[in-house]
Amino acid sequence: MNFNQIMDRISLVLEKETNERPYAKDIAKALDMSSTQFSNAKARNSIPYEKIAEFCAIKKINMNWVLFGQNIGMLKDEYEEYCRIKMPDSIKAGAGGGAFNEESDDYTYLTIDPIYRDMLGIQRTDEIEAIRVIGNSMEDTLAEGSIILVNRKKTEPVDGSIFVVNTPGGVFVKRIGINPAGGIDLKSDNKDFETVTIHADELSVIGRVIGALEKI
Repeated sequence: MNFNQIMDRISLVLEKETNERPYAKDIAKALDMSSTQFSNAKARNSIPYEKIAEFCAIKKINMNWVLFGQNIGMLKDEYEEYCRIKMPDSIKAGAGGGAFNEESDDYTYLTIDPIYRDMLGIQRTDEIEAIRVIGNSMEDTLAEGSIILVNRKKTEPVDGSIFVVNTPGGVFVKRIGINPAGGIDLKSDNKDFETVTIHADELSVIGRVIGALEKI
């Protein structure tokens, strides 16, 4: 039994109620636990069964679904329609200056319409992460503050496609160019920004951008 998977299902219940993505502190509060207790339980993969049982009783949620993910009647109909994408709190991709990110296990979830999921060809949501863009070097393609969906299984650079990459200068979202003279070109769609060429050994590809969400 996995602590994170159980908390993911509790997170889904809370998000359904508030229409907002809960943070770890919100889940801890819902379980009547301190943030320290929650973090320690997570580190030890220690399941707080009593707290979960109380939560399920209050929310009128079947405990088998929370603990084991069993599809149970109404719960199946109510929750399986949603497509949830993991969104790490600490990771942002710089469209302009590089965004340095501290390592963190904290994440929330982005809920998207299954129609959009199918349109993007997403077959496994566990391969996709949502990352927020900072900077304007990818405008008009990607606006500052938009949320991009990144397929972390697609790490082979493709000329002309947009990727999130990690470099000595930070994490960037850029259009990739295969430089015939050697190296990888990091291109900005905003023509006010110059192309930067970096040696392939200095770059690791986090994933390919397959879609974006932004305010209109």
